[in-house]
Amino acid sequence: MTYALDRLDVQILAALQVNNQATAQALADRVPLSPSAILRRIRQYRDGGVIAADVSIIEPGQVGERISVILMVQLERHSPATVAEFRAHLCRSPHVQVCLEISGAYDITCIAIFRNMEEFNDFTDANIAGHPAVRRYEASFVKRRAKFTTAIPL
Repeated sequence: MTYALDRLDVQILAALQVNNQATAQALADRVPLSPSAILRRIRQYRDGGVIAADVSIIEPGQVGERISVILMVQLERHSPATVAEFRAHLCRSPHVQVCLEISGAYDITCIAIFRNMEEFNDFTDANIAGHPAVRRYEASFVKRRAKFTTAIPL
């Protein structure tokens, strides 16, 4: 079910996407509502699933060297059960940050993060290269992260 957003909802949600730790008073300074009205709306967003999670986004370079990889996977078989099983298989990995079923030459693309090349090789050997559903895969390594956001334009 989708949530019908009014102008005030858009302002509140846009501000929360920048800083979900903003106080109700700080939000009320930007949105023409009382802090208590803002808190009620935020509670409704959470209860209704509009806000899926409140998380801290960690800067990878601040916690040690990491390599990010874009994986493109072409499946051997395309039955709904095969695709769903393989997608779930990838999503169980803590390395996989994003997993998308896509159209085109490849069936699934993932963005994954690893400490080093050895960890990447272990992951692909165990989870992709030998998987019976996989026809082929390609990996592209991220050279530089020019932009990263989880924000949705509202």
